[in-house]
Amino acid sequence: MLVIFSGPSGVGKNSVISGLIERYPDRYRLMPTVTTRAMRHGERDGMPYYFWSEQRFREGLARGEFVEHQRIHNNLYGINKQILSQMLNEDRILLKDIDVLGTMNILGAMDGVELRTIFVTVSGKDVLSERLKNRGESEDAIALRLSRFELEMEYKKHYDYIVINDVLDKAVDKAHEIITYNKQ
Repeated sequence: MLVIFSGPSGVGKNSVISGLIERYPDRYRLMPTVTTRAMRHGERDGMPYYFWSEQRFREGLARGEFVEHQRIHNNLYGINKQILSQMLNEDRILLKDIDVLGTMNILGAMDGVELRTIFVTVSGKDVLSERLKNRGESEDAIALRLSRFELEMEYKKHYDYIVINDVLDKAVDKAHEIITYNKQ
């Protein structure tokens, strides 16, 4: 099964995913994304991203190697078909953070794959703004993230479930309950 987490930038989608993997390492696994963005401190190739050059990514697109892809903040992100296929054969539930537009693209492209979608949000834009400030985000970074908030919120109606992440432990519990209760 593949479980997609989406929602506005900065609401803690990856924190919820990390919480699930930490609590239940034998049940959940992160589905890596292929990206053209630069590797950050603490990352390594394959976890949580495969880092490809823009040329390699575009060549993969031309060959039809991606289930979905998006350009976000001037970088390409996508799910590679071969990597997804290999990981679906493992005995764990795959968790994936995907932008709302990418999720809309993937919904029709996942024939034969058990799929759940969870929209993660916070109780309001002001809560998100405060959270980003407390994380030490620059004013420009905060403005960029908040500029997409309304657009991203418009898509929540397309998701199977909604999780409010005002308290991380509760959000992780709720996501686990959703996945476990609804796993067929």
